[in-house]
Amino acid sequence: MEQEEERTRLSRKLSQEAIALAVQGRWEEAVASNRAIIARFSDDVAAFNRLGRALIELGRFVEAEEAYRK
Repeated sequence: MEQEEERTRLSRKLSQEAIALAVQGRWEEAVASNRAIIARFSDDVAAFNRLGRALIELGRFVEAEEAYRK
């Protein structure tokens, strides 16, 4: 139970950092941040969504579509 709570806190913290990068328009860093989240939490749908958005902002539409499909 405690381990799951720690996992949730970490996920929330990493998500907030990724959101902050996007708000600042730091799209390359947002891509890297969301990919790191996905590597650790492969079922994080919101991270895939944020990744898709960041990739669109960078004009990387094929990669964005792949992120959204996942």
